[in-house]
Amino acid sequence: MATAFALVGAACASDDAADEPADTEPASSEAATTEPPATDAPETTEAPETTEAPETTTTEAPDTTTTEPPPPPEEPFDVSLATLVGRPADTSSLNGVSVSPLDGNVYVASVGGNEITVHDPETGEILDRIGPERGVNGPDDVFVTDDGTVYWTDLLAGNVGMITPDGEFKKQMVGPGVNPITMSDDGRLFVARIFLGDGLYEIDPMLDADPIPLDETLAGLNAFDFGPDGALYAPSFFTGDVLRIDVDAVPIAPEVVASGFGISSAVKFDSAGEPHVVDLEEGQVFKLDLASGDREMLLDIDGTIDNMSFDTDDRLFVIAGNDNQIIRIDDDGVTELGELGIGLPGGVAVTPDGTVWLAELFVLRGYDADGEVTTSFYDAFAEPGTGFAGAASVSADGDNLILSNTFSGSIQLMDPATGEILQDVRTVVFPVNAIRHGDRIVAAQAGGGNVVNVDDLDDVLLADLAIPTGLASDGTTLYVSDWATGNVWAVDDGGANVVVEGLAQPEGIAIDGDRLLVVETGAQQVIAIDLASGEISPVITGLDFSAIPIEGFLPNGALSSVAIGPDGAIYVSDDGVNSLYRFER
Repeated sequence: MATAFALVGAACASDDAADEPADTEPASSEAATTEPPATDAPETTEAPETTEAPETTTTEAPDTTTTEPPPPPEEPFDVSLATLVGRPADTSSLNGVSVSPLDGNVYVASVGGNEITVHDPETGEILDRIGPERGVNGPDDVFVTDDGTVYWTDLLAGNVGMITPDGEFKKQMVGPGVNPITMSDDGRLFVARIFLGDGLYEIDPMLDADPIPLDETLAGLNAFDFGPDGALYAPSFFTGDVLRIDVDAVPIAPEVVASGFGISSAVKFDSAGEPHVVDLEEGQVFKLDLASGDREMLLDIDGTIDNMSFDTDDRLFVIAGNDNQIIRIDDDGVTELGELGIGLPGGVAVTPDGTVWLAELFVLRGYDADGEVTTSFYDAFAEPGTGFAGAASVSADGDNLILSNTFSGSIQLMDPATGEILQDVRTVVFPVNAIRHGDRIVAAQAGGGNVVNVDDLDDVLLADLAIPTGLASDGTTLYVSDWATGNVWAVDDGGANVVVEGLAQPEGIAIDGDRLLVVETGAQQVIAIDLASGEISPVITGLDFSAIPIEGFLPNGALSSVAIGPDGAIYVSDDGVNSLYRFER
């Protein structure tokens, strides 16, 4: 996962305009008249006055000379020669949110971005970034108190963190999967675990005393809030319910007070004590009447929604995290603070129709030849085999796509024309990448340090790897990069051999004729390996793979990838600057 941002310039040329035509104006003369002979006939009238001849113009012959197009640039290409596909976002996927009651700014947690960003509530402009240098590591939720103290939860590392108004930092371990965080009106702090653990906990606001487990079996609680009755109201993520929880009850006995939401991911109250609920799956926000069960839809978007928070004026700030957007709902209507953009660029692939596919963990997008989004698939946490399960990598398999997701452990074969899942495998441990190799789908399994047949994990194509990342195949030979050792391997029926060793953190790879392209993230470049001679040459320079790894995740972060289009163009994803580049050849 990654963060940062950049823009890329592009060169353009124009032809000289043709010279303006000159106008010519010939001299005109009046028509001559003769007097008629004298007769007794009636007096004749004068001849009518003649008009000048119409003005004529002449046009110069068009310039028929042609200008030869400039020759294509030669390798290595500098990144300044690239064309951007899509728009880089200023953030790297958004999660939890809290509006500061002190200054009204919007604090947004980002697991993928490894930071908390502070936004202007009117414009969405980023005012501050709170990252690893201040103790933040993969924050999923955030809560700001009346005095400006900032609390957050580090999902993967399992910590609760705190920064006081004077800058003091402190953290406390709760357990992996720690996620929602909120404070009661009387100053008690609560968190829960989800995905990587279960339970509801009370936390010492000073982070000194040990966490108090209230119920370590309570599963699926997400962004919660205290209601006017003093009870904690929580979404039950996996059941679509809203729960009322008396945090002082022994034992804890959650009560279902509303149901029927696809995936309820957040419950928040306005100043009037009215609960609002997010349905992540449908991308909707509802105001809920607990007495009658009636619900009023306030927002319905194409993507998914993670969280929301009210400010002191009851303006509601909604997080469309996979689109990298904050949406404000107030008396004036709905306002998008910022444009949809790329936030977690990972694997890239091009299908035969020319569609460029980019995996961003919880969303997969297709782009046309103009770099515009044509298709988006969002991870709505569907049951295995029933829907898109997220993607850290993507590879073309004819018209279909092969997807892998390290976080969910899924490998899927999908028809992008319909979204139908043709195959769904959940047995590979930490899959980093997956492609078609002959008649098999094979995966780079970080959890096993090998490359395996996804239909038979005992069918190991290459073992004893540290962190396998890049995969490429010509149908007979399989190529594999190892991020940690820097080696690139070739595997065929005759065995395995090292093609090149000691590269600087190689990730994505792609076959390009008689050579292999390799994204060498540690050297900020893409190189080519001549498969006949082993000679290495730079292909693309000036890239920026500067994302800081998240504590608790694989050290390589997102998969920086390379792919070749049908027209020979090279596509590269750069997680350091949230960019997808196209290089013409």
